[in-house]
Amino acid sequence: MPLPFPIKLSTGLLAASLCLGIANHPVAAEDAAKPDEKTEPKILSVTGVFEGLSSAEITADTEHTSSLEISRIVPHATHLKKDQNVVWFDTEDMDEKIKEAEIDLRLSKLKLDEEEFGYQQFIETQRLDRDAADQARDNARQDYDNFQRVDRDRQVLSAEFDLKASEASLDNATEELEQLQQMYDEDDLTEESEEIVLKRAKQSVEFAQFRLDNTKIQSERSVKQTIPRREIQQESELARAKLTYQKAIEDLDRARQRRDIEIKRSRDKFAKEETKLSEQRAERKTSVLKSPIEGILLHGKLTRGKLGDKPSTLDVKSTVTGSETIATVVNPNQLHVRVDLAEKDLAVVTVGTQCEVVPTAFPDHSLRGTVKSVSSVPYAVTKFDCVVSFQRTKPMPAIMPTMTCDLKFTMESDVDDDDDDDDDDDES
Repeated sequence: MPLPFPIKLSTGLLAASLCLGIANHPVAAEDAAKPDEKTEPKILSVTGVFEGLSSAEITADTEHTSSLEISRIVPHATHLKKDQNVVWFDTEDMDEKIKEAEIDLRLSKLKLDEEEFGYQQFIETQRLDRDAADQARDNARQDYDNFQRVDRDRQVLSAEFDLKASEASLDNATEELEQLQQMYDEDDLTEESEEIVLKRAKQSVEFAQFRLDNTKIQSERSVKQTIPRREIQQESELARAKLTYQKAIEDLDRARQRRDIEIKRSRDKFAKEETKLSEQRAERKTSVLKSPIEGILLHGKLTRGKLGDKPSTLDVKSTVTGSETIATVVNPNQLHVRVDLAEKDLAVVTVGTQCEVVPTAFPDHSLRGTVKSVSSVPYAVTKFDCVVSFQRTKPMPAIMPTMTCDLKFTMESDVDDDDDDDDDDDES
């Protein structure tokens, strides 16, 4: 019922009246007296990628064929069976290289045969050279031994014997001359022929005397000079023969080692060419690549469960390298979630932590996830690897590898923060 006249109230009085009215109201009083029973929990949300537990990369894996041209390839996202053909390569370039390698191998075989024959000739020549070196050394040692054991003494005896023979020859000639002279002196008359005989006898004595003088000189020189010099020469020749032998053996050994290394290098080179041709022929057999597992074919390489930012353009006439990942086959029935975890979230996300997994393609479908692993060392700057498994549900949406999802972790409320808030309320 309205008042018949206006009433003016002061601001303070109006506030007091409103508080009193609210306090006396039964519902308001009950709400004011009821404390906060539950605060809204904090949620940590991170993005993940569905990654296949079982996957296989398809590469040509060729070493000798650096560039391959695709003649046919199965379309992206095709479901494959195990051992199903995926990629076909043009083989013209491979066949041409195999043909060239076969020709090179035949030429190398001819060259190796020549080197092997030369090597065998070298080995036989080395054997003869070693025998000759042994013979030269043995001859020098034998000459030295002969001189020391026999020749030296025989040379001394020969000098003495020559001197003795010369002396005897002189004595004989002198004796014969004396007898002739005595016989002729007894005759009164000496015939002319007898004078000639006497003259020749005197000459024989002179010659014998001359030879004796020479023999004395030669014998003395032989004993005092020639024989000692010969002894020194024999020792020097033996020493030189030993040095020559050592050098010959050393040269033979070094030459042998050098030829052994050369022939081994030639053999290894030929073996490598044989291996290369064998590998090229084996690579020729891989001109058609098969899927090693059953799954979905994705063109290109997956990195941490993700496809590259640029779409794959592999098609007929596309060129790839021998080591390039052409495609990846992933089993869509066995998935987990790969997460790039920030460093600030390590305190919340630990092994065993439960979370909610919400596929981006199916936001109304929630999955229960469990953290299986968290790396302790970042794989990139401030990025840690995290793997989350999840429980499949029925019905299960068609989640495919490389799809993304949101992972929601419930963070426990901080009691101290709540106390501080209550204190602030009290103070206010």
